Amino acid sequence: MFAKFKAFIVNQKLKWFGRFVYYLLILLLLFFMYGFNDASAGSYIYNDF
Repeated sequence: MFAKFKAFIVNQKLKWFGRFVYYLLILLLLFFMYGFNDASAGSYIYNDF
């Protein structure tokens, strides 16, 4: 039983899928935090240059 669990954990496809979901969630979280601002919502970082 432990050998099957260990084989499941070290599976490369599972690791890839786990990382994919993890980074996708981070990307979606950042999009939802900062992606819905319109042009008048805040100052643009390059206005002072």
